Order: sequence, then C-alpha cells, then structure tokens
Amino acid sequence: MSRDPQAGGSAQGNTRPSIRPSIRPSTRYDDELEQALTTAEDAREEAMRWARESDRLQALLIDRDREVARLRAEAEQHEAISRTLLSEFETTVRDRHFRDASTAEELQVALEELEVTNAALAHANEELEKKIVERTAAIRASETKYRLLFEAMDEGFLLGDVLFDEAGRPVDIRFLEANPSAARLMRQDVVGRRLQEIDPSFEPHWYAVFGRAARAGKATRAELYAKPLRAWFDFYVFKVGGDDDRRVAIVFKDVTERKRIEDALKRFNATLEERIAERTRERDHLWELSEDLLVYADYDGRLLRISPSWSRLLGHEHAALLARPYSEIVHPDDAGLVRAALDELRDRRRPMRLKCRILAADGSWRWISWVLSPDPDGCHLHGVGRDITAEEAATAALHTAEEQLHQAQKMEAVGQLTGGVAHDFNNLLMAVLGNLDLLRKHLATDPKAKRLISGAMQGAQRGATLTQRLLAFARRQDLQTQPVALSALLDDMRNLLERSVGPRIVVRLKVPAALPPALVDPNQLELAILNLAVNARDAMPDGGTITFDVTETAGTAAGERASGPFLRLSVQDTGAGMDADTLARAVEPFFSTKGVGKGTGLGLSMVHGLAVQSGGAFRLSSAPGRGTLAELWLPVAATPAEAAEPTTEPAVEAAVEAASATILVVDDDALIAMSTVDMLTDLGHTVLEANAGPLALDVLRENQDIDLLVTDYAMPGMTGAELACEAHRIRPDLPVLLVTGYADLPDGTVIDVPRLAKPYTQQQLAMAVAKLLVG
Repeated sequence: MSRDPQAGGSAQGNTRPSIRPSIRPSTRYDDELEQALTTAEDAREEAMRWARESDRLQALLIDRDREVARLRAEAEQHEAISRTLLSEFETTVRDRHFRDASTAEELQVALEELEVTNAALAHANEELEKKIVERTAAIRASETKYRLLFEAMDEGFLLGDVLFDEAGRPVDIRFLEANPSAARLMRQDVVGRRLQEIDPSFEPHWYAVFGRAARAGKATRAELYAKPLRAWFDFYVFKVGGDDDRRVAIVFKDVTERKRIEDALKRFNATLEERIAERTRERDHLWELSEDLLVYADYDGRLLRISPSWSRLLGHEHAALLARPYSEIVHPDDAGLVRAALDELRDRRRPMRLKCRILAADGSWRWISWVLSPDPDGCHLHGVGRDITAEEAATAALHTAEEQLHQAQKMEAVGQLTGGVAHDFNNLLMAVLGNLDLLRKHLATDPKAKRLISGAMQGAQRGATLTQRLLAFARRQDLQTQPVALSALLDDMRNLLERSVGPRIVVRLKVPAALPPALVDPNQLELAILNLAVNARDAMPDGGTITFDVTETAGTAAGERASGPFLRLSVQDTGAGMDADTLARAVEPFFSTKGVGKGTGLGLSMVHGLAVQSGGAFRLSSAPGRGTLAELWLPVAATPAEAAEPTTEPAVEAAVEAASATILVVDDDALIAMSTVDMLTDLGHTVLEANAGPLALDVLRENQDIDLLVTDYAMPGMTGAELACEAHRIRPDLPVLLVTGYADLPDGTVIDVPRLAKPYTQQQLAMAVAKLLVG
C-alpha cells in the first residue's frame, strides 16, 4: 500500500503547524529549543521510515500470497492435465484393445509414451515444489527480519479494524496487533481490545481520524491529545487491505515535550514583541537621560547617532553634530591619537579606552574619557564618553602645585645655602671694613694711602651690598617693616626711575590715591622697585614702556600660603619676554641672561626674598614677544603710614664723642673680635674680650664696672641671645647690643635687645653704642 507523503494534519486540519519562531529567544533557551525540535524531527523521520517499511512489508506479504496462489493453481493445472492425459490414454488403450487386441507393439509404444509423459509431469512437479519451498523460506526470512525491526522500533505500531455504526460513523477500533513500543506508549496491552473498552474517555475526533483513513484509503497525519494518558501523540494512519476492508495501520509517538516547548514558544512569541517594545522604551529613556556621551559611529569619521547629552554638554545643535565629521571637533593635538586608536579598534576588535579633547560651542575644549567597542558588523563602533574636564583640571592643578612645591623646596635649599655663605662673607667683610676704617683715620695725611684705602672700602661696600642681596633672597636680612604709602613712594621715585631707565623708555604710574599702606621695609622696597625697573629696561634695548600699577586684592598671595588683604604692585614691560625655561629659572640666584659683567643675577632673587620675608609673594609671567609682568604682593598694614622720623638724635650724636665706657665684646671669631675691639678702643672705650658665652658670664660676675655687652649671635655652645638672657639675670640693667648677619632669630627665641647688622663701619658701631649708653 502506498503512502501519500503530503498527507497529514491534526484533529482540526491536515496542515502541520510550524514550530520555528519568527524571533529567537535567549541563547540558552534557543539552544534547548533547537535541540528539542531536532529530536522531534528525527523521531518523525524515523516514524515515516518505519511506515514506509511497513508498507513494503505489507506489499511483500501480498506478493507472497499471490505467488503461492499462482504456484498452487499451476500445480493443480498440471495435475489436471496429467489426469486428463492418463484418462485419455486408458480410453485409447481400451478402445484399441477391443478393436485390435493383437497389436502388442502399438500397446507397448503407448505405454512408453505414457511413462515419458508421467516422468515429465513428475519432474515439473518437483521443480514447482522446490520453487514453492525457496519462495516460502525467503518470505519467512523477510518476515522474521521485519518482525524484529517491528518489535525494536521506538515508535508505536498498531494494526486494527475501524468499527462504524449503522449511520456509517466511526465509533471504535479493535486492535489486532501492536509492537512493544505501542504497549509502552498506551501504558497497557491493547491487542484484541477495543479503544472504548480500554478507556471510554477518548474524544470522538480520535475515531474520526481512524475512520477517514479506513474509508477513503488516504494516509492521514494528526496530532491528538489523549486525555486519559495526559499526553500528546503524533499519528500516521494508513489503510491496509482491499477497498472493502476497514483495517488501518497506525504509527505514532509521544510528542508531549515538544508540544510543551511549542506552547511555551507560542506564549513567548505572543509577548515577545511587547517586551521588545518595553526594552526599547527603557533603552531610549536611558539614552535620553544619560549624562554620558553615547555614540554610534563608523570608522570613516561620521557620527550616525548621538545622545542628547552631546548638545547639553557641548552646546552644539544635534543636527549640526551629525552633519560634520567628528575629526572637526577633536583637538588638533589629539587627532593623530584618535585616528590611531580607531584603527587599532577596527583591526584588533577589542574594547579600548581613550582620552581626548572635544570642541564645545563656546570655543572651549572639554576632556572626554571614552570607552569604545567595535560593532560585530566590522564597520561601526559604539562609544560611551564621560566628561573629565574637572578631573583633568584638578590633575593639572595638582601637577602645578607639585612643581611649585618642588621649586619652593629648591629655592629654600638654595636660600639656606646662600644665607650661610652670605653670613660667613659678612664676617669677612666685617674684619675688612673695620680695619680699613681705622687705617683711613690713621693715614688721613697720606693722599695716596687715603686713595687706596678709599678704593678698598668701596670694593668692600660693594661686597656688603652683594651679601645684603644674598641675605634678602635667603630671607635673612634685617627688615625694618612699617606702613608705607605706595603712591607717595612711587611718586618720589619717578625721577630716579626715569633717570635709571633712560630717555627711550616711557615710565607710566597707575597708582590710585585711596589705597591702604603696605607693611614693608621702605628702603628694601625702593631697591626692589629699582631692580625691577632696571631688568625691564634691559629687556627693551630699543625702547618701550614700563607701567607701574598698584591694586588692592584679597585671597591667597599668588599661589603661596600667605593669605589676607594685599597690595599688588605690578611692573609690566613691552620687551622681548622670556621662554618657559628662562622663566622657570628667573629668580634663581646668580642666574642671568645678560652678558658677562652686566649683572650679578641677584636682582630678582632679592625681590623674591623681600616679598616672602614680608609675608607676601612674588610672581613672574612672560612669553616670547609679549613682554614680562612682575607682581609683588605686599600685605596691607593695619595702621596708617606716618611721616619718617629723624634717624639720629642730637643727644646720640653728642654721645658719640662722650666719655669712654667699659664694654665687654664677645665673639668666637678672633678676626672679627679684634676688628670690633680696635674700633671701640679707637673711640676711647675700655674693652674687655671673651670668645665664648660662659667665659663672658664669668667676666660679668667678676667685674661689676662693665657698662655695655656687645655680643655676636652665632656662637657655638651658647648663642648671643642666650648669653644676653643669662647676663640680665646677673645684671638686669646691663645694656646688650646683639651683632648678627641674620634677619630673624630661630623659632622659640624670645629676647628684645637692639641689633647691629654685619658688616658695619666704626661710625655705625659708634652710633649703636652711643644710643645704648645714653639711653
């Protein structure tokens, strides 16, 4: 019986529903579903193969029956022929016997012919029986083979007669044969039983499927749910036998798991579109609200899709950003880096990080940190960018602060070294100036000696000025700070400044009258202003303009630690300016861009030291071709400026020539001590010496006639300040003059005694001594 490969269907139709979804679910679920579908398809194909084998087996059985019937008919025909021939022969013989009994020879011939005929018939019968035996054995072997396959197949196989009622409706089926898989799937032995007998709750459409195949003779495919078994089955039903037979063969398998997967997939597909729409709305919502820069672009420089945060952050119109290549908004210095990163992203196809600057609508540049990922299509990329402009600014500020700290530490180290050198140099100058001063008095009548001594003293004075500048840079000079009106000071210095810079340079003063005074040493400030003017002049060999400007400001002094109200004295020139390397070293001591012999390199160092020692700051800014701006930040004085008082008093000047006194000189440096002793002795005083603090205290205890103690500050064992304290315990009313080259005493030193800065002349020493003796 042939099988229609197009036949099939379910209880509701003959079309097999598709089980493949139009939209694939998640990867894991998709793998499980694909595996289940593959298994179901394989089982279906196996059932179809067994159905075809069953058809072929049935055809073989029919052919065997027909062949056996043919052979039997042929044998019967041969037997009938033999009987007929024998009967005819007997009749002939009998007729001849009675007609001519004497003809023995004819009788013998007839007998021989009969024997030949019988032998031929016997041989034909043997051959026929042999063929029947061989054919029957082959058919039995084929039956055995297919019986084994029939019993071993996983699909259930049933053979049954469909029962119809008087109206011709199929109402039941009696099962005649079943393989083991059928009994397993039906969960009982069904051979010889009717389906209604097995369970009457099977639905009518089951019988309709069987009846349609039995009556029409057309193979039918159906998927039916067996309520009693709570399982789905896939049936292939075809007619067996003649047209009048109502026998069908059924090949079926359990597809419950597949139906469960299909139902789950149908439910998934029913809600998938809605869930996709919901996820799309969520993604679009995040896209709209994200503060990060989201982008979908290609490798050729086109932005294909960007989030609204681009416009919010950069200020560009959305359409304008999409219309221009992104290379136009990348900083030129970063363009090569961006291009190389995109090439690497396209070639290596791995996510990467990148930082670059993007142009904003206001012309500023925003630092953006990118995370870039290649699209699977190989032609596009996805990116998420975060604005790190503030972080980069903070990093730059930190780097600047570290550089400033490094520079400050370097300058502090240089200052300490410079201060120590200057202090020792002061001691040497002290001995030179003191002895030259005394020598000039003794050789006053010798013009040549006087001229030589005067030249030596001028050189020593220049050395003293140099040490003062070094001490100013090291912040160890002795400052006499007081409220100073900068407007009045600059007005008084105008003529000096104009003469110092020459006629080709214009000096402009922009100083408001209503400014508070600055707290600074006026003499050192004048020197600082003059140094700044001279530096500006040297930067403008072809002439130009120097502008002095004073403004009041508050806050931190130009990046230094000092804070509070300040007066900012700015000196701006129109000179050639400095490059970054020169600017970084401008305030270093002895650094100069002038020719040999044209400068000491200490002018700006002195200004820097004065500013810091006064509690302010000094800042330089310059660029080639744009001139130089020097800013001197000075603290505002709490009291108003007053008119300068006379530096000497008549009584003091008179005391210089007064009667002698007994003075104790203490210094660990024998050369300086000798010079000081000689100058005091020359002034008519009685001088006692000691080279250490403890020895000086012993002298004080033994001699109550000492009128004044003159001591150096920096001495080993006991400093001059400590000696002064101990001396006041012995003689509370004893005047003390502290001689030092430093501006400030170490932290923790509390003593209020007059100080005389080294190096000093005999006249300066006489004035200081006279003040203490008169006082």
